[in-house]
Amino acid sequence: MSTETPLHADPAARARNLRRTAWAGVIGSVIEYYDFTLFGLAAALVFGPLFFPGSDPSTQVINSLLTFAIGYFGRPIGGILFSHFGDRIGRKPMLVLTLMLMGVSTLAIGLLPTYAVVGLWAPVLLAVCRVLQGMGAGAEYVGSLVMMAESGDRRRLGVRVALPGMGVFGGIVIATGVFALIALLPEDALHSWGWRVPFLLSIVTVAIGLWVRTGIHETEEFTALREQGRVVRFPLGQAIRHQWREILIGFGINGPYLAFSSLTQVYLLSYLTGSMGLPASFGLAANLVSSTLAIAVVPLAGWLGDRLGRRQIWLFGCGVFIVFGAIAFPLFATGNEFVIIATMVLGISVGLATMYSTQGAILTALFDPAHRLSAVVIVREPTAALIAGPVPAFAAWLVLSAGGATWPVTVLFVGAALIAGITVILGWKRLARVESR
Repeated sequence: MSTETPLHADPAARARNLRRTAWAGVIGSVIEYYDFTLFGLAAALVFGPLFFPGSDPSTQVINSLLTFAIGYFGRPIGGILFSHFGDRIGRKPMLVLTLMLMGVSTLAIGLLPTYAVVGLWAPVLLAVCRVLQGMGAGAEYVGSLVMMAESGDRRRLGVRVALPGMGVFGGIVIATGVFALIALLPEDALHSWGWRVPFLLSIVTVAIGLWVRTGIHETEEFTALREQGRVVRFPLGQAIRHQWREILIGFGINGPYLAFSSLTQVYLLSYLTGSMGLPASFGLAANLVSSTLAIAVVPLAGWLGDRLGRRQIWLFGCGVFIVFGAIAFPLFATGNEFVIIATMVLGISVGLATMYSTQGAILTALFDPAHRLSAVVIVREPTAALIAGPVPAFAAWLVLSAGGATWPVTVLFVGAALIAGITVILGWKRLARVESR
């Protein structure tokens, strides 16, 4: 039985809790994507020679990107586990546990011995830490979305649920900025100790996140659900049984978006540094500029979704990626640094940010509160394991198989955009209910 004072009895306390909940959602997303971005950057730039020596550079990159992908297979396991108890016990305790698991796993990565020290155990330990990191992340971002969706004014749903998206890009900016500074070290220093520093620094952000999260109330909708005796025993089973059509729509929305995210933020970084031979610091700077601008675009797109309709904003993002997929590699080929950064801005600051801000509001509003956390997790995490994780390595393999030609990656971008757009158009009768919430 909860001992928290009902928030509806104290409007001032309700307002304070909503502000703290907003900070909890933003900071939690910052931590999750700081951790995951660090691993992606390290996989693209340094993990190859440190954990997979003895092969050619292209194979090293593919192997390290596959390790990046392994974390996504931990996400459904952790997501299903934590979301089950989040729907049964409450959103707040699960968010505290997921944050701790991610923090400990990221810290452990910074302490790992390399292949030169322990041989084959090095990539094995790296993979284990990555899986544990993924398990924590499996319910982290979804939990933040649900916390925001279930608290506060319904009329501002889009803006509020977009706030964790600001944290996502904030985490990317912080991780990229820290790694960009570390990448300036001489190669020997970078490979011996420099790469560890960003992972060890995660302990600071985790401590802040735990302090904020332990001070928030349970969400208003879950509290009402518990008081009404509507908490269900097997929330995931109920979601699959009663809302399987909405789950299929969620797959069609989330899968393409995750492909866009991994391709733009992981694969293209490795392409710029590996295939084009640009300095790692330049690729990091391009990601840094793009993600910084995205922090401002996310709440703006959420606000526009509240007023113009989330379907329109989503379809706009799909159109951006059709254009981006067609022009990105020809523009990269110019070698002009300003043009390359502007291209990355189009993909990340406009395409990803616009779709991210809208996606959360659509997915959380699709599902009943009794199984909302489990339903959104089952939509997001299997697609993360099957698409977001493997896509960078798959794209690298396609380009290698095509003799260096980049048209297969263009097809991936355009095909994913068409799937995302067609899903929203065909599923509009059900999504129309989302617009009215």
